[in-house]
Amino acid sequence: MKIIKHILNKVFVALFISFVAFTSAKAQSPEELFNRANALYNESAYDSAATIYKEIINSGYSSASLYYNLGNTYYKLRNYPLAILYYEKSIKLDPNNEDAQHNINIANSFISDKIEKVPELFIKQWWRQLGNLFSTDTWAVVSLIAFGILLVLLFLYLTARTRILKKSMFFSTIIMIIIVICSFSITINKYKYLKSHDEGIIITSTITVKSSPSSSSVDLFVLHEGSKVVILDNTEEWDKIKIANGSVGWLPSSSIIRY
Repeated sequence: MKIIKHILNKVFVALFISFVAFTSAKAQSPEELFNRANALYNESAYDSAATIYKEIINSGYSSASLYYNLGNTYYKLRNYPLAILYYEKSIKLDPNNEDAQHNINIANSFISDKIEKVPELFIKQWWRQLGNLFSTDTWAVVSLIAFGILLVLLFLYLTARTRILKKSMFFSTIIMIIIVICSFSITINKYKYLKSHDEGIIITSTITVKSSPSSSSVDLFVLHEGSKVVILDNTEEWDKIKIANGSVGWLPSSSIIRY
């Protein structure tokens, strides 16, 4: 009887310790987990670091630095497709992250497909660079300030008593209207882009792109894991994709991780 009681006490103590450890781990803040994962990364415990980074993401948290560090972790694990995926996610949140841009170029050198991009129109490139000057939140603030200035200029225009003042207020108002339209357009476009999941990374080692969403359709070209695609359309099991050189086709949805 004493032996059974002794065993039961040991089991109870073990369960209690496990419960305390579990609740303690759950009580850790995302920042504490992030620092712990960083420490594991610095100790070359890459698998453990990746597990904690993903735990933070699965908890609903996201940031450019979190995705960047997870990308670095997968790079160290030589999982280049997932490294590229998380570098892309980091750049999506912070387009001016030069370290992520540099590292993704290195990671891309390890994948099979070397796809040349279609040259981008100057105006499109300029518009994208303008949007990348600030974050979505900052552009929203700029839009509101510009709109406030516009209202003031309109009031001054309507109440101006001299011809010179009225004329100057008229042209200032026109310029401010253009600024307001541009800033609101950039804010809306950036917000939609952040919320969209119309880009993806191929995770299947080798996959044949089809002419239509059917395995029996015509083969168009072959892609390998790590290649980036833009998703144009989708059915239940297939995605219509476009690659950097402009080629279009269909792939099974299971072969792509969207971001």
